[in-house]
Amino acid sequence: MARPRKPARLKLDLDRNVWAIHDGDYKRRTAHGPGNRGEAEAELARYVIERDRRAEDEARIVPDDDDPTNQDPRLVSIATCLAFYGQAMEGGSNASLTGHHISNLLRHWGGKSLAQVKAASCRAYVEARCLERWKPPGSKGEGKPTKPATAGRELQTLGAAIGHWHREFTLHAKPVVTLPPKAQPHVDWLTEEEYARLLKITQGWRWVSSDLATRTPNWELAADTAFVAQWRAAAADAYVHDDHMERFVEIGFYSGSRSGAILRMRWKRDRIDGWFDFNAVTMFRAGPEAPPSRKRQPPCRIHDRLLPRLLEWRKADMSRSFVGADGKPGAPTHVVHERGASLKRVGGAFGRAAWLAGLDRREIDGSYRVGNENPDEDLGMPTPHILRHTRATLMLQAGVPPHEVGEYLGMTVKMVLEVYGHTHAEYQKRAAAA
Repeated sequence: MARPRKPARLKLDLDRNVWAIHDGDYKRRTAHGPGNRGEAEAELARYVIERDRRAEDEARIVPDDDDPTNQDPRLVSIATCLAFYGQAMEGGSNASLTGHHISNLLRHWGGKSLAQVKAASCRAYVEARCLERWKPPGSKGEGKPTKPATAGRELQTLGAAIGHWHREFTLHAKPVVTLPPKAQPHVDWLTEEEYARLLKITQGWRWVSSDLATRTPNWELAADTAFVAQWRAAAADAYVHDDHMERFVEIGFYSGSRSGAILRMRWKRDRIDGWFDFNAVTMFRAGPEAPPSRKRQPPCRIHDRLLPRLLEWRKADMSRSFVGADGKPGAPTHVVHERGASLKRVGGAFGRAAWLAGLDRREIDGSYRVGNENPDEDLGMPTPHILRHTRATLMLQAGVPPHEVGEYLGMTVKMVLEVYGHTHAEYQKRAAAA
């Protein structure tokens, strides 16, 4: 068994009486004598950084433009194609999701070439993926079975990788990725009453009972948790009510923006993140230098009901001071924050609020979102994305034309009609009366 390679290190060169860097077969003398060990260690550190950087550059997939084998699908491995595409996606907003798709694709396509991408092999991939179960990190349950739609999105990434390779090297024959049939859209959304209950929960109330005659909820202020009680006692007069979930659901409900865009919203103009321009009454969902993304993030007009709430929150934030990540006190930079700190996700808190608001049962038809005898009938508990579906549905119900709905939410008219149009045809009222 071969000996493990020793790490790069310093050795005193007795011939020149200076420190030398030794790394395997590599040797280089420094200009520092025995009394300057610190300077020699700094030079060793620079050498290690430069060595590792060269190794990373050499590991990158950089095919030769003049290599004719790059044009033959039989000689190009899917693994190389995916790695080349993954490198092109580095730094983009979808890099993490693309990497997740690539890791799943490689488990099934890793030893194959582009010529083996056929309709039958794509169908076999979908079948194999649907036999696998997915569970969140740290989960101890059996997990959920992978859906055909998930496998389809992964195949879309494979198709994008093949397209990227084809644009660079012009394949003699470009393989066609066959996607599984699209499922009929069944988008869940919240009624005004359901949203009102959800908002009430985020404001610190609890639904304790209902009036038997009117079925109107009876509310009580929730008692402080141990954490909040300790925080309130320690802060005394400086205690600030945490309203980040209230802000999140209000912005999501009225703007229909995606969760990530809401959490990145700032009070002041930013190059990357979005911000609220109160002079123009406009919500800019992304900055001018935001990384390119397949998800459209167009600006939209601030909703009339949201505007006074935003002004109220901004006034409150500008009067507060929190210690930032740099250790300096200042006003919060992000609209949705927890004691001055921006948030990465709110899915867990949103899920708890949905349960407390009784959103396991749909108000519109009395059906249950979860817990049905037939699991295939479960829609699942609402996630933050349901606020986007809700805004699209309510706008169509109000008779807003589909192209305006698409412009406001950052969707194509085709998507608006395919996903939401079959549910509400109120926008066709004038056509029906013509």
